[in-house]
Amino acid sequence: MTVFQVVPSDMTAASHAVSAAGEGARGHGSSSHLSTAGSAIPGATSVGLLSDLGTSWDDEVDAWADSAASYASSLAAAGEDAAGTDAGVGQGFNGLLGLLPGSG
Repeated sequence: MTVFQVVPSDMTAASHAVSAAGEGARGHGSSSHLSTAGSAIPGATSVGLLSDLGTSWDDEVDAWADSAASYASSLAAAGEDAAGTDAGVGQGFNGLLGLLPGSG
């Protein structure tokens, strides 16, 4: 049997950390830096490739940030679900214990 335990507050903290990482990365691609590098070597074949690389990197960073935001949202929802389930089970046990002789 597998036991799976979660701490909803830890899941919330992890969700915030992932979200912050994604937002921190967003907009920090390399296209502007690679364009600057390309201007230092005018006429070279690699200038166009540097621009393409920079744009591709920007797109990948933004896609990663989007994925991080989606994961953070899923993690937060799972933590909320776990907390809700835990509260529901706790209420069920409280009701059950009220039915047992000598528990009141």
